[in-house]
Amino acid sequence: MKEAVRERNRRGQGTRLRAEILAGATQLLEDSGSEEAVTLRAIARQIGISAPSIYSHFPDREAIVDAIVDDAFSDFNAEISGSTEAARSAGASPAQCLRAGCAAYLRFAAERPNRYRLLFERRDLIGDDALPVPPIRTESFELLVASLQDCIDAGVSVSDDPVRDGTAIWVGLHGYATLHGLLPGFPWPADDVMLDRIVFGMGQIGPA
Repeated sequence: MKEAVRERNRRGQGTRLRAEILAGATQLLEDSGSEEAVTLRAIARQIGISAPSIYSHFPDREAIVDAIVDDAFSDFNAEISGSTEAARSAGASPAQCLRAGCAAYLRFAAERPNRYRLLFERRDLIGDDALPVPPIRTESFELLVASLQDCIDAGVSVSDDPVRDGTAIWVGLHGYATLHGLLPGFPWPADDVMLDRIVFGMGQIGPA
């Protein structure tokens, strides 16, 4: 494969190189579907720089992958919050706003499967006792819980624990998104049917 030849940045354009490193690493991930494809040497070839040039922006490969994960969460959160807000602006009920956000979750997983897998398959994503979880990685779950709370407040959900039942909805969405991608030949019910079962069933939502 022919290596890219990159024009040298002018002084003061280091931010541009950092962005190019992340873009190159993300492209490697999207093309391969494997985090293992993201190496310093492969990134350097992808964008036409020497591997040591990366160290002025990232201390190691893990820092690059970590930044890709945060970037993926940013896109993921924007997809869900944007769909939720669009539904709310259109006058949708709290239950339909919740459903719109969950539909966006499944849409992201189906349309960007490699990026979706990266969100939840790394062991360090939930942090540990010493390191707090970055807020960007919990934003979509907090929106899910808040949307379910709106349903409770509107009297259409009988849930008495939005965190517990929000967790159940998340597990249902993730399970469906993952298995649907792995088993395309399975006789799945229609997507809308499954979405309603997950959201309204686990959210304990009935008619308004």
